Amino acid sequence: MMRLGAKALAAMACVLWSTAASASLVLDKVIIDLEAGGPARDDIELLNDGDERIYVAVEPFEVLYPDTDHEQRVELSLDKLGPIFVSPRRLVLEPGERRLLRIAMLGERPERERVFRVRVRPVSGELVSDADGLKVLVGYDTLVLLRSAEDIGSIVATRGEGRLRLENRSNSSIELFDGKACLPGSSECRALSSNRLYPGEEWVIDAAGEERVEFLQAKSSRITPVVY
Repeated sequence: MMRLGAKALAAMACVLWSTAASASLVLDKVIIDLEAGGPARDDIELLNDGDERIYVAVEPFEVLYPDTDHEQRVELSLDKLGPIFVSPRRLVLEPGERRLLRIAMLGERPERERVFRVRVRPVSGELVSDADGLKVLVGYDTLVLLRSAEDIGSIVATRGEGRLRLENRSNSSIELFDGKACLPGSSECRALSSNRLYPGEEWVIDAAGEERVEFLQAKSSRITPVVY
């Protein structure tokens, strides 16, 4: 089962809350990982869980410099061939109907992972209140990772001044989750937040010099325990 890090959960928090409230558009997954050696395409199932017909718009973007102060989103136009293919861009879902959204790689794999967001949003929503005519339009900002053909580099860890510094010096993002920091000889540990580190990104964690820091590390479908 795909695990979501702190950033993914934060990005989805209001989406999931709104979904429960409106019960209209539901997606079966919010992360597509086009890993090397795997299929060059994947599908997201869309479900209309409400009582009204909904019209859905699909808008793909490439994310440059993800999770930095310089992050940019560049919309992928239908007018020219892009690095990924997303179809359909518009669809209609009757109550209870399910449809597949296809996301596929085009061309060669990049030398460095490329990151995309595919916004899936209804353009017509349920009537929540007869009094004010308010309609809740629930959207999803799905994450698409186009992995490189070959993994190069790794996470580099350094300690100092009561902190653990983790730097992703690889060409692919890495998810760190189920983290804990434990003192030697003690069964008491404190939980650490989860995070996705994109290539070139750095994460600083408060950790005393004697604390052992453990995570589960996920890259594509591979999950391994790591200790720092």
